[in-house]
Amino acid sequence: MAKVDKVNHKVKEYLEDVGYKKWSRVHSTVNRGRIMTSNIAECINGCLVEARQLSILEFLEEVVPSYEFIFSVYEAGRKYIVCLERKKCTCGRFQLDEIHCAHAITVLKDKNVTNMHPYCSDYYKPHTLAKTYEVPMIPMPDKEDWLVPSNVVDETVWPPRYKRLAG
Repeated sequence: MAKVDKVNHKVKEYLEDVGYKKWSRVHSTVNRGRIMTSNIAECINGCLVEARQLSILEFLEEVVPSYEFIFSVYEAGRKYIVCLERKKCTCGRFQLDEIHCAHAITVLKDKNVTNMHPYCSDYYKPHTLAKTYEVPMIPMPDKEDWLVPSNVVDETVWPPRYKRLAG
């Protein structure tokens, strides 16, 4: 707390007023994660106990559970956080494409999940593809047979105005 006091005395007073149990993981009455130590070296050693037995390739893709549905995936020196419940990953592909990314697949394989279908959008499932063909497709007539109103035919459409940026 002496270091905090040097930076800002008001912050130190505030933290002491709210109590250590509100902001310090070490003094918390609830388990806020699997790491409960104030020594960073102990913390790192605790995380790496199982990972030390892995080959270098396996070590680079180590999966570390944070909570029931949240996992950290370490790949080639980068950390990705995967939330299976919300179908999100910090790489962005899981939520953007609505299909499991490599990090989500790593987590699911680590959890021995063989059916990965619940973790991707219905758009990619066979029953949805079959539904797209339920509605009959009416082909367009030949361009010569189109009935286009004269006000549309007479209108000239120009490309949008483009202002070139400097540089």
